[in-house]
Amino acid sequence: MEKSNLIKQLSDKKTKDYTYTVAFFLLFSFFVFYVIRPNLITVFEIKTKIKKLQEIDQLYADQITKIIEVQAAFENSREDLKLLQEAISRQPEVNKVLFDVNVSTDESKLIAERIVISDINLKDKGTANKLRSFIINLNLSGNFEDTLAFIRKIYNQRRLKLIPLLELTRQTNQSTQSAELLKIKLEVEGFYL
Repeated sequence: MEKSNLIKQLSDKKTKDYTYTVAFFLLFSFFVFYVIRPNLITVFEIKTKIKKLQEIDQLYADQITKIIEVQAAFENSREDLKLLQEAISRQPEVNKVLFDVNVSTDESKLIAERIVISDINLKDKGTANKLRSFIINLNLSGNFEDTLAFIRKIYNQRRLKLIPLLELTRQTNQSTQSAELLKIKLEVEGFYL
């Protein structure tokens, strides 16, 4: 009896409506969890990946722009590169610096009393592309205007040179002509790679 009673209750219209509703809910739940949810997760993952890729793309675009700017600056200064190579040579070339100093001394009417070259290592090749220097110590005599002319000539030459030390003292002679003469002690620092 229970079986027939149960069959009657299941075949009732109200029960059939609930059965279809429950079946629809189960199918819809299955569809949501196993079909729509993975698609939604994929969509959100793709959106985050797109956002990250856009950030990376912007970063690369900025870097490419910087490279283009550097390349344009290099192209603009390509003609000046030879001047830079003349200013700082790959070898000490002390003879050229000494010649420049000698020419400057002669043109500025200073008298060279002593010239000493120091702090130079001709064997060192281990530190390539590192800026190195050598010192030329000079003892000169002349007046103040000639000293200024000498310094201007040194700085106007193509080879990069600095004067880290300059001492001016009066000579102790009593004659009127030698009273305006100065003893000049200076260092000229030359650079090379």
